[in-house]
Amino acid sequence: MIVTTDLQIDSFKKAGQLAGQVLEATSKLVKPGITTWELDEFAEKMIRDAGAIPTFKGYRKFPATICVSINEEVVHGIPSRNRALKEGDVISIDLGATFKIGDNGKTMDYIGDTAITVAVGEINPRLQKLLDDTRKSLYAGIKACLAGNTLDDIGGAIEDIARENLYGIVRDYGGHGIGPNYHEDPLIFNYRTGSKVKLKPGMVIAIEPMFNQGGDRVRLKQDGWTVVTQDYKPSAHFEHSILVTEGEPYVLTQRPSEVI
Repeated sequence: MIVTTDLQIDSFKKAGQLAGQVLEATSKLVKPGITTWELDEFAEKMIRDAGAIPTFKGYRKFPATICVSINEEVVHGIPSRNRALKEGDVISIDLGATFKIGDNGKTMDYIGDTAITVAVGEINPRLQKLLDDTRKSLYAGIKACLAGNTLDDIGGAIEDIARENLYGIVRDYGGHGIGPNYHEDPLIFNYRTGSKVKLKPGMVIAIEPMFNQGGDRVRLKQDGWTVVTQDYKPSAHFEHSILVTEGEPYVLTQRPSEVI
């Protein structure tokens, strides 16, 4: 989808702003003892109270509002009433907010998609560095989101930080275009593939690096959703939705207190 009208731009900004607000508020609740279900309930209420709907809930039959992925879990973890966070964990919270807005007689979905990985209480310095470097790679990828640049410019900026710090790069999942059907082309890898696909003004894309403390390889658990590292070493995941413009990239899902 190429965004061309003021209504479309404003609608994506509205969805992105809400997603960023909900993610920040939800992440502030993270502490030892809270269940992932409680985080999910809080996020869903905040999204619905704003007049939006949770993007993930029901998407391909996903059962919850947020994805919560803990420690060796990379992405797509399912919230549970029976899973409480523990001191020393790290948790990725991934969420989407959708506004249904009329445009030329049709109702269109406008989505903000964003994720953050945070510490539960105190974590060891090496694990904190994984989180810091993965976040740093997201910002490097965002800086490369310039009209005329290629997808490899984004992937290369992310890959360079992983290589410098000897992290595994998740290769089976990556960023994506965002449109009315949520996930759309192009698929945006977090490493160089040789892609010459160029970014164009009006594109809305999600950049989402995933770094592992160990190797690259991941596997899908029996629940059909949760992705874990094969060596069970910790993983970190950060994501923002970006609008490509004629100038600097616009971070649609920037959190209220976030400095980029």
